[in-house]
Amino acid sequence: MNSHPALRTGSPAPSPGPAAQRRPRRGASLPLVLGVMVVVSIVGTGLLATSGVARTEAVRRQQSLQCFWHAESALAVARTRLYTDPAFRQTPTPIAFTNGLTMGAAVVGRTGNVYTVFAGSSNAYTRQSRRLLQEFVVESYDYWDDFALIAGGDGIGMAQSVSIYGDVFTSGSISMSQSAGIFETLYCLGNLDMSQSAAVSDQAFVGGTVSLRQGSTIYGGYYPFDSPGNPYAASPPQVPAIDWAWYESLLAQAATRDSGLNFNESINLGGTNNFANGSRSLKQVKTLTSTPPGGVLAVNGTFTIQQACQIGSGVTVICADQFRMFQSTRVGSNCIIYARNRIEMKQSGIVATGCSLITPGTIDMKQAAQASGFIYAGDTLDLSQSVVLRGLSFAGRRAILSQSVSIHYNRGVLPFLLPPGLNTNPVVRLHARRWREL
Repeated sequence: MNSHPALRTGSPAPSPGPAAQRRPRRGASLPLVLGVMVVVSIVGTGLLATSGVARTEAVRRQQSLQCFWHAESALAVARTRLYTDPAFRQTPTPIAFTNGLTMGAAVVGRTGNVYTVFAGSSNAYTRQSRRLLQEFVVESYDYWDDFALIAGGDGIGMAQSVSIYGDVFTSGSISMSQSAGIFETLYCLGNLDMSQSAAVSDQAFVGGTVSLRQGSTIYGGYYPFDSPGNPYAASPPQVPAIDWAWYESLLAQAATRDSGLNFNESINLGGTNNFANGSRSLKQVKTLTSTPPGGVLAVNGTFTIQQACQIGSGVTVICADQFRMFQSTRVGSNCIIYARNRIEMKQSGIVATGCSLITPGTIDMKQAAQASGFIYAGDTLDLSQSVVLRGLSFAGRRAILSQSVSIHYNRGVLPFLLPPGLNTNPVVRLHARRWREL
């Protein structure tokens, strides 16, 4: 007989135990999973929308930047044409260009020597645009008269406390050492090598490499020569050419004629052309003058003055070989000194204001010599031992400067009339100002 309580007829079923009551119900976590999926979907949709907006904004910024640089390019084209095209400076015409997607354009207005450039660019599809405005001041000169020193392809060497007070240009390289200093802007198409506390007080525009060693400094920073900030980037300065025909014609006469001047006494040229067939010299406080001014002495050889002799104002001396001055000698104002091969000054020789020292060869100045005016060496300018130059100096091939030399740009001491034969090709300098975006 089965006596289990659950099998007894009429007996109630037992209640479930604790284990049966703890059994989980199926499907209870489904709402939670669905909720998480909804939240993830919403966040994902938001991220996609945000990334889409960011991408659209990035594209718009890129297109706007492209428009900006097209407008800048239009400014650059206008700037270059103002530099290099006299017809454009006289009558500016509109500028326009496109790459198929973005178009750049510039319109140039003129008031005297001030040019106002309105440049703009637009995108053909998005219609984005940028507009810029800049003014340029154009100055014209007969020749490069705003530099303390211009040197040719063999460059400039500066050592031992050499100082140049004014802008400097060379189509070659420049070496500066031992406290050498340029106290304005340097323009150099070649390399720049600075050492031993050399300094440039303003900017340096350099076409080659730059080496700064041993405490050397460029206070205004250095930039590539073709930088937009360089006013001479499109039209670099150059040593002007001189036609020597006038000087050589007088020397040809001196080779066959002699005026019989007595160089043991003071000489008055009398405002006329005089000739000496052979080398001559003045000594012992003698003078060479011209009354009225304008007298010319052509020497078929070397002309030397020494022992405190003087050349008066308004005299022209032309030498087939060398011109030499020593021992506290002096050349008066507004004189022209020409030598075919060499001009040599030593022992405190002085050339006064408004003079022209010109030679196709070398100018060699030492021992506290001084000169003011237009200094032109077709080959080499060699200065040392406390020499002082004021005015404008040219070295057709190279300049060698050492031992406390100083060169000062001073337009006020330049000759009133340019020396005969100087080619005065028009020169342009461009100043940019008042850039702004409209």
